[in-house]
Amino acid sequence: MSEGHLSLFYRELEAGRLTGSKCKACGEVFVPSRPLCSRCGGETETISLKGEGTVESFTVIHVPPVFLKDASPYILALVRLEEGALVMGRLIGYDPNKPEEVEIGVKVKFEALKEKHGEKEEAIVAFKP
Repeated sequence: MSEGHLSLFYRELEAGRLTGSKCKACGEVFVPSRPLCSRCGGETETISLKGEGTVESFTVIHVPPVFLKDASPYILALVRLEEGALVMGRLIGYDPNKPEEVEIGVKVKFEALKEKHGEKEEAIVAFKP
């Protein structure tokens, strides 16, 4: 039995790597991985991503989910990777109290950020300039 797409994604994330899936039929790229393409229904394969892209949108989170209450405020961004996928992740390297310093279109690079959730530390998707 093969490892599930999401569990593989999170295992790779814990190791500091960003993976996704690419449709074998139409070439669409998705993050996190999925077994089937939501564009054409084709089968996908897991791929490694460079993790470089540009910020398309962002927001500052002041009222986070309960398990992130100690992390606020923080910046959450939508990043268009060079491979084409749109990925949501934490934007680090900017002061969330000065959002005017973040520019749409700024080039960013993936970084796995270790964050404590209760007693457990987990890697999350983050990007830095």
